[in-house]
Amino acid sequence: MSDNIDQIRKFGLLPFGGGGIFVSVPLAAKMTSPEVWEKCMEIPDNQGDQIVSECLNMHTRVRPTFDQGLNQMDFRGDDNVAAGYFESGRQMLTVHHWRSWYNVDMPTVGLVGKACGNEGLLMRWVFDNNFVLSNGYSIVEYPNGADKINFEHVEMTMEAGSIPKYIHKIGPLREKLPDEDKKTFKMLDAEIVEGWGVRQTYIEKAPREKIKDEKEGEGKKEEKVIIHGDDRVVELVWLF
Repeated sequence: MSDNIDQIRKFGLLPFGGGGIFVSVPLAAKMTSPEVWEKCMEIPDNQGDQIVSECLNMHTRVRPTFDQGLNQMDFRGDDNVAAGYFESGRQMLTVHHWRSWYNVDMPTVGLVGKACGNEGLLMRWVFDNNFVLSNGYSIVEYPNGADKINFEHVEMTMEAGSIPKYIHKIGPLREKLPDEDKKTFKMLDAEIVEGWGVRQTYIEKAPREKIKDEKEGEGKKEEKVIIHGDDRVVELVWLF
């Protein structure tokens, strides 16, 4: 099922292929029997998940059961748009669109599983000093206190004002925090250190400001970047 209600309105309540579809052996046998298979292959849709959905609806009494761990992730944006998902502390069996509709390096995120297992991937730790680790994705400092955050609710990092579009799948949701209330160290890299474990590097970049600088007497403008403050870096090592 899509997490975006607009996609459901457009395509229906179908099992979306990006999030993942699992078919039992008896159901697969029924769907590939000659009398059913030939009819399903005549369905005019050109998307596999739509064909599967229509085939189920038209030729079987089976209807999908939607697993909350399968995530279609139907939203677009920069690499921060999916932060609410990845910082939710929920176990995610699948993710989708991570190198097309938004950009998160999932192979690097998943590397820590070599040391702490799949259960530790994206697991959330809340520390006494108002820092929260979402393993493999980010470390967040909450200057006003982590105890003031309702971590049972997922932060709405998708487009502003769109809670009604996503609450059916990933709710309960809470509004996105302003930057001054949430200082984020994004994971920059991870690597296996032979004989030791997995090393992760998280970085919070200081605010950058781009300005146009006109060279005196030449009438040319150059873009300069002014960095306000210092970057901060955290390194974590997960031992084998």
